[in-house]
Amino acid sequence: MLQRLSDRGFYQSGFHTSLYIEPTEFQDDDREQIRIEELREDQFHLYATIHCRGTGLSDDGIPYVAANNEVLYNRPGWKFFIAYMNDEPAAVAVIYRKDGIASLTFAATLPEFRNQGLHQMLLKRRIAEAAHRHCRLAVSQCAFLSQSHRNMERIGMKIGYVRTTWTER
Repeated sequence: MLQRLSDRGFYQSGFHTSLYIEPTEFQDDDREQIRIEELREDQFHLYATIHCRGTGLSDDGIPYVAANNEVLYNRPGWKFFIAYMNDEPAAVAVIYRKDGIASLTFAATLPEFRNQGLHQMLLKRRIAEAAHRHCRLAVSQCAFLSQSHRNMERIGMKIGYVRTTWTER
């Protein structure tokens, strides 16, 4: 099959990983400079700013990202988090729960706040939220061997599968 894909003009261009964990509570992390709170309904512009800048999207997308996510705020199963570093908004994350499964659907950290543990703490917070809500499984996905992948494995998530990305020449 792989040779046929190549014969038809496709090449292997990357990998994407799905990871999982049985939800549990984590021991408190004593990083006083980091605070994680649930996002308030009036903070979606801030959420979208961190979302766009943390993923490298243009600020032109901020109103669209805000509107796209704001509609999810009061829907069952959705919860948004914001992390502060020394009281400055620094990172955001989202969880969606349904039928006992929690999906860690999104996370982004502003470039100037990276490598300080925010992503790991947001992972732990969302997994603890899943445990608190009696979910039997928490899942997430990311680029294979990315910083997100490494953070997920550091907190105990395991690879469920790796998907190959094929691109047409």
